Amino acid sequence: MIEYLRNWYRRHFSDPQVAILTLFLILGFALVLLAGSILAPVLAGIVIAYLLDGAVEGLCRNRVPRRVALAIVFMAFVAILLLVMFLLIPLLLQQITQFFRELPGMIAKGQEALMQLPEHYPDFISEQQLQQLIGEIRANLLSMGHYVVSLSLSSVTGVITIMVYLILVPLLVFFFLKDKRRILVWLKQFLPERRDLVTQVWYEVNLKIGRYVRGKVIEILIVWLVSYVTFAIFGLNYTMLLSYMVGL
Repeated sequence: MIEYLRNWYRRHFSDPQVAILTLFLILGFALVLLAGSILAPVLAGIVIAYLLDGAVEGLCRNRVPRRVALAIVFMAFVAILLLVMFLLIPLLLQQITQFFRELPGMIAKGQEALMQLPEHYPDFISEQQLQQLIGEIRANLLSMGHYVVSLSLSSVTGVITIMVYLILVPLLVFFFLKDKRRILVWLKQFLPERRDLVTQVWYEVNLKIGRYVRGKVIEILIVWLVSYVTFAIFGLNYTMLLSYMVGL
């Protein structure tokens, strides 16, 4: 058994590049798992900067100076962020509040409709089964109410955290985009001179993940927009809330 493990180790990790790549992956996952909550703004800034860097590079390929491209993309990002903060989020909160305000009336109407089922369909559902169903629904709604109350009690801390993120994350995004090349040069100091495998893996991962993430973001936005327009045409209530849930 020991000889088998020794041969397996030599076969897979005899190349120093493979060992270094594995070490970097282990350290990266350990850092995210152990300090993810502390480094959340930094990680969020890295992800957003990674998404925006594609737009910056696209403008640069069209002979736009990098500083100008960076300014255009970052201002567009700030504009979208302000739109989400001052338009979409207040509208979502308003519709959520309205939904919970009208929820008791919906429950009463639903209970009245359910109470008529044993009269019209006695072979399919009995009054005892109906009472059990209503009890389960009430229990679920009660647990949902406790969850909402717990969220409201911790809302102060949540608001403070969000305010810090709204200030810190855009700054990190800007500096990650601005100093991208310096950061990459600094990171290369920790890599060995022979890093063909690391470069190849990074190129393939960057290509596939970049396309997937950007495509997923575009897909969510399209589904959200189409759902909102469709619900608005049909005159449904809570159009923004419903389209948000469908988009996610």
